[in-house]
Amino acid sequence: MKLQELNSGAEENSTTAFYIGLSDLMVLLLVFFLMLISMSKIDKGSFEKIKAGFTGSTKGTLVELASQLKEIVEGQPGIPGVKVHLAEDGVRLDLDTGALFDSGSAKLKDNAIDPLMPILNIIKSTSYTIDVEGHTDDAPMHRIFKIDGIPNLENNWSLSGRRASSVINVLLEEGFDGSRLRIVGYADTRPIQEVSGIQDDDLEAARALNRRVSLLIK
Repeated sequence: MKLQELNSGAEENSTTAFYIGLSDLMVLLLVFFLMLISMSKIDKGSFEKIKAGFTGSTKGTLVELASQLKEIVEGQPGIPGVKVHLAEDGVRLDLDTGALFDSGSAKLKDNAIDPLMPILNIIKSTSYTIDVEGHTDDAPMHRIFKIDGIPNLENNWSLSGRRASSVINVLLEEGFDGSRLRIVGYADTRPIQEVSGIQDDDLEAARALNRRVSLLIK
């Protein structure tokens, strides 16, 4: 009887030690993976996709935000000239510059932002940062314009930055926290559609697609 009790006690101690060792190992692995994440550069969009896959819930993530914005943009009555998709680096909204600006201008058209207010209000209610990116087409542009009587050279770089700045000024007027906003001007360096080898109507269609202001929410 005593031998059985000793064997039973030894087995119980062995089992307890095994589970304690396993739990310690899991904690160490968790700390290790957290260190890897903190030390590596990981896109928030990709991370939240993974998170949603593990938890089975998209609540409070960029995945949910992208779905909300897409429903408004593509629903009824919808918002023409806006495209929404969840990219690796965040939720991206591409705005057709034709609806915002006259050709070669960085001054917003009257009431151009009004149709965007339903989605801007949703974005404002989050805590994400927003990169406002200006993109032009590849058509060379060099002209002189004046600011306060001082001549300035306008090219695709300056135009893309000034258009992004115009949109940010509106966001500030609408109550966005300035610490969440960043201006980026890309000129024609990040086209949606490559224009090499195409011409005439196809070329103009590609250029129209590449002219945009993007809001990257991340």
